[in-house]
Amino acid sequence: MVGNIKNSVKMKKIFIALCALLALGACQNNREDNLTPAHIYIVNSGLQNAEFYDLEHEPKANVAIHRSGYFAATANVVAQVDEQALIDYNTLNETAYQMLPEDAYSIADNSLTISKSQRGGNIVVDFNYDAIAALASDHNFVLPLSITSDLEVTESKQTVLLRPTMLPAEIFFSTNKVETIKWSKESAGTWKRDLKVTVPFVNPTDVTITLDTTKAAFGVINNGVDAWYNLAPADAFQLVGDTTLLAGTSELTVTLEVDLTKLPSVYRCSIPVVMTANTENYAINQENFYYLLHLQQDGVVPTIVDAGDRRQKWSLWECNSCQGNMTATNNNYNHMIDGDASTFWHSGYNSTAFINDVISCSHSNPYIIAWNLESEHNLVAVELTRRNYQDFIAGYFEVSEDGYSWSKVATFDHIAECGGDNTLVGPHRYEFNGDANVQYVRVCVTNCQRGSTVQPYANIAEFNVLEAAVGAAE
Repeated sequence: MVGNIKNSVKMKKIFIALCALLALGACQNNREDNLTPAHIYIVNSGLQNAEFYDLEHEPKANVAIHRSGYFAATANVVAQVDEQALIDYNTLNETAYQMLPEDAYSIADNSLTISKSQRGGNIVVDFNYDAIAALASDHNFVLPLSITSDLEVTESKQTVLLRPTMLPAEIFFSTNKVETIKWSKESAGTWKRDLKVTVPFVNPTDVTITLDTTKAAFGVINNGVDAWYNLAPADAFQLVGDTTLLAGTSELTVTLEVDLTKLPSVYRCSIPVVMTANTENYAINQENFYYLLHLQQDGVVPTIVDAGDRRQKWSLWECNSCQGNMTATNNNYNHMIDGDASTFWHSGYNSTAFINDVISCSHSNPYIIAWNLESEHNLVAVELTRRNYQDFIAGYFEVSEDGYSWSKVATFDHIAECGGDNTLVGPHRYEFNGDANVQYVRVCVTNCQRGSTVQPYANIAEFNVLEAAVGAAE
């Protein structure tokens, strides 16, 4: 009896063990049935822009490759340049990308092993900065790469087209270039403006910038020409903050502080902040290399120079065309400043016209007339009055301190402004941000029309200037 019981218990244990083994086998089989097959693919497939900056080292691009699925399988991947992939892409997308020349890139190792414990890795492409920078500026060159593997490759993510673009390492202001503020003696205090200096990349090393706030900076802003701006007193403003862009950063802030209580009682004065150099010789962006602040005193009214008195003291400094003898009564330059809108200066339009024995008369654009105001004036605007006729002109104004170095301050376009309306004679006023005292003003006519027909002559009834004067508020 006892023996039978022992045999029965033994059989139960064997039965339970067998069931456990069967159950375990069943679970393992089910798990394998539900596993996703492993796939290899390029993470950023298709057309990829790769922008690099000239930072004195050759740029690299990583082609990221990933293994999906849950099988613990080692993957061996090989990347190859695939010109057919480029042809197929251009055909499908109606583009015209070209193969990147062989001297513009290199791949030290085009194979990659992704172990069981890894999910992915990179194929590294080295680019030749100078070779790519020398190519056409349309950035139409690509490097097509396709991958193969001993595991299945996802077909839609098998190829990448790298389009490298080589950019100069530029530094620039991220602030608006020109700003005008109004201030008054009653509310004067300290005014501040943060100026941000930026590079479009992570700066690899400390870079110290040089900022110019002297009168010479106006000439830099004005393309090398002596500017007409009146510099604010040196003790009225300062730059506060470190001018070193630190390694690992992309931006620094310098603060312009202005003590309004120390500004003179003039209509306008200005402060330039010009980036002139940096210790890494980064290219200075020519669109955003300066900040210019105009400080305009509120309540100061510009006044017109008196036509009957002060204009008659002006003298002609330059004139390249006049109809008839310069001293004759008809159509000579003096009619521009005689205060009578019914008389006018007219350019020469036939061979009998002359200026004098020294200066020949021009019969084509540009027509230039310059006036010596005989004393310095803080000019802020100019005015032109049209001849009451169907002639229209366009051009620009310049000012000078010495009559030889000129600065362009404003443009005019009666052709567009009047739209053919003969009654719009003016005076038409053109304001500018001029601050400093100037003595010479020049009118340059570059385009002439009669109605809608281009003509080789011009005429002006009146020319006048406006200067700043400290006066009562309007």
